[in-house]
Amino acid sequence: MARADPHAAAMSDSVLLQPATDRAAWAALQARVRFETLEQNWAYGEAVAAVSRTQPERWLLLNQAGDAIGLAQAFRRRFGPGDAGWGSLVRIVRGPLFLSGIGRPERLTALNALRQHYHWKQGRSLLWWLPELPGGTESESLMRELGLEQMMTGWSSVRLDLTPAPSVLRGRLDGKWRNALKAAERSPLLLDESWDDATFTAVMRAHDVQRIEKRFLGPDGAFYRAFAAASDASLGDSAHLFTAKIGTRPVAGMLLLRHGRGATYAAGWSSEPGRLVRAHHRLLWHGLLALKNLGVEHFDLGGANTEEGAGVARFKLGLNGEVFTLAGSFA
Repeated sequence: MARADPHAAAMSDSVLLQPATDRAAWAALQARVRFETLEQNWAYGEAVAAVSRTQPERWLLLNQAGDAIGLAQAFRRRFGPGDAGWGSLVRIVRGPLFLSGIGRPERLTALNALRQHYHWKQGRSLLWWLPELPGGTESESLMRELGLEQMMTGWSSVRLDLTPAPSVLRGRLDGKWRNALKAAERSPLLLDESWDDATFTAVMRAHDVQRIEKRFLGPDGAFYRAFAAASDASLGDSAHLFTAKIGTRPVAGMLLLRHGRGATYAAGWSSEPGRLVRAHHRLLWHGLLALKNLGVEHFDLGGANTEEGAGVARFKLGLNGEVFTLAGSFA
């Protein structure tokens, strides 16, 4: 268990922020969180640093006894010349994460500690925060008490519990989704789970084209390559590429990212022949079972925007997972 460092960066009431430098210890703490999020994963932070001028800052949240109650990964981008420059934009995305059993008072104190550390008066930091808090008036009121205003409304996604048996998971699928999966299983599709640079490059190139054409938000292929390079399977993070072929011709691809006991849908691409045989249904189902066999317990479908991406959202909702909405972004 982590203990307090007398040189820790900041303290608010009974919660101390201590810099985190041990990746294995970070992974061990994440394993004690109910739902691990991709954006709070160590490899995610390394990938952000690899493809941008943004640097991760990782904190252990310690109580008065010096025991860890949670963790937070923030991303700082400095502007202007020199180390200090004119100031920084700091983003906290889907954090902090708290260990199971941590009560509301300590959680609130920890949020305040982070807010005080990333205050303009402390180090010329502008904070943009998407906290891992449920949407609703209570969370919005809490963030206002910290001196932050809501800039964007709640972000929604779908979470699947992968702990039941495969037969149970399949039985929970929406009827139309299950029928599409059956059709894909009867098709001549061949699935490939091997990772090679040429296949990854081809799938990511198609993803990037689709991302621009359809104005999808989110990382590009360069980021996902960096995540794969930064992953350490022994610590529970890894990138999994699944492709579907008809004969020797790839017709669809999908990238899923594992982060501890959780995993997230990252990117997907399908050609017209792939769409005709429901390749994405088969790829995702195959990928979920592969992750389940690795010990993944919950799967985040990476957002569900029913307004701007209605077709993709319907596909994700068809798995009949738990729809959840976060409080939104605050600054």
